[in-house]
Amino acid sequence: MPKNTNIDFSSTKQDRSKRTLDELIEAAYAIVESEDPEAFTSRALAKKSGYALGTLNKRLGPIENVFLWVIQKGRDKKFQEVKSFIFNFNPKLSVHDFAEGLVDLCFSLVNIVNPKVMQFYDQKFTLKYGLTSNYFDYVDVLVEPYIVMLSKNQTDTFRDMSYNETKLNWRAMLILTERPFAEANPIAGSEEHRKIAVEACTRLLAR
Repeated sequence: MPKNTNIDFSSTKQDRSKRTLDELIEAAYAIVESEDPEAFTSRALAKKSGYALGTLNKRLGPIENVFLWVIQKGRDKKFQEVKSFIFNFNPKLSVHDFAEGLVDLCFSLVNIVNPKVMQFYDQKFTLKYGLTSNYFDYVDVLVEPYIVMLSKNQTDTFRDMSYNETKLNWRAMLILTERPFAEANPIAGSEEHRKIAVEACTRLLAR
């Protein structure tokens, strides 16, 4: 089962065709960022991009896959920001400082996403493929940077962990920070949620 949705984009070496494809994907990004999932339709994409429905079908294939793919790419981009936070974390700061900075960053990144978009992705992806064993593999991009960061930290407040333990802890922290938003839980993003997440992440990572 695939971790990511594959879209059968028609391949071409012609600059004009590539530009058309880029503009369609850009329009899909704009819809995902600003619209309710009810707008994730071929008609909405045709209107936003200015291309005819026939062009969309020819170039993109199933429209639902397009929006799933765009959501994945947006998610991956946000994880690159978390990766950058880890890479640049001040080695003189403690594990509690790390947990606070991490939670604040995750809240800021996920808070700009409509919860209905996250629900759309969960529902459509699992309907297509089921809850695959590698569904949360996208979090693993943070494991290696974190292990490198650990080797540089000077505070003796972080606990040494194996690769596998680090991976599982990052997945647990994802649940702590992201899922309340995805579930439209009233606690999401509140001071109570922040306190719970910071304290839990600190316990997972601290000596």
